[in-house]
Amino acid sequence: MSMPNYQGTADEYAKFGPMLNVWQQLQLLSQWSPLIGFGQRFVNEIDPYRKSLVVSDLAEWLASKTNAQTDDRLVQLLAEVLKTPQGENLVRFLLLQAEAAK
Repeated sequence: MSMPNYQGTADEYAKFGPMLNVWQQLQLLSQWSPLIGFGQRFVNEIDPYRKSLVVSDLAEWLASKTNAQTDDRLVQLLAEVLKTPQGENLVRFLLLQAEAAK
């Protein structure tokens, strides 16, 4: 059974070309390793609201990996709102609505 091929981004292809050697693969892995930490935090969190905070942190990190400034600011503003008491109330309300709709 073979491993699926990694599909790089345009920036990665420009930097590394279409084929990555083992050292380039390790460099790429180290650059994206925080995803593992976000995944662990998400899985270990029981409270749905706190899970949304992990997702918010992940979204901020992912937005920072782009060259666009608009997504960075948008995600930052959404994260700030989410971390307020009103944001927590909104998330918990939406979770209750989703649960009721099942």
